[in-house]
Amino acid sequence: MEETNRERLIESLIDSYETQITKLAYLYVQDWSTAQDICQEVFIKAYHSIDNFHKDSSYKTWIYRITVNHCKDYRKSAYFRRNKLVDEFHRFFNKAVVAIPEQEFLKSEEKNKVSQHIFALPLKYQEIILLYYYEELSTQEIGELLNINSSTVRTRLERGRQKLKVTLQKEGTDE
Repeated sequence: MEETNRERLIESLIDSYETQITKLAYLYVQDWSTAQDICQEVFIKAYHSIDNFHKDSSYKTWIYRITVNHCKDYRKSAYFRRNKLVDEFHRFFNKAVVAIPEQEFLKSEEKNKVSQHIFALPLKYQEIILLYYYEELSTQEIGELLNINSSTVRTRLERGRQKLKVTLQKEGTDE
């Protein structure tokens, strides 16, 4: 692909998906500035690998797949585990971690009971529920994104819903 066409395409993808990618990354890493960094890295990776895009899926699914893979790699990293431990230590001793307005907004949303229960689910159910309900992706798109069968997505979605329903009922919430 010609350089100017590649740049135009990436600019178009950034305009279309930057906010969604940042929010998706935040769902995985739970830190707004890290999510923004991941978003930048995703578009840099997309820029360098745009010639390998085979149009088997939409650009949205392709960008989301890059994001999810990058977030999963980040969560496996020693850096993430170490920072998570430090943040928990600060919260334990009630030391405020300076938060930016976007972080405060997203954290206030998380405080509702349903969100807390979703984040308590195992990751394989959590990501399916978040992608289905919050990102409004179809089970087919989620399957392409996570490289699993759409039937597996539907099974995980159903099991995640069941687990969520049980925990909500234990809390006395009937939703």
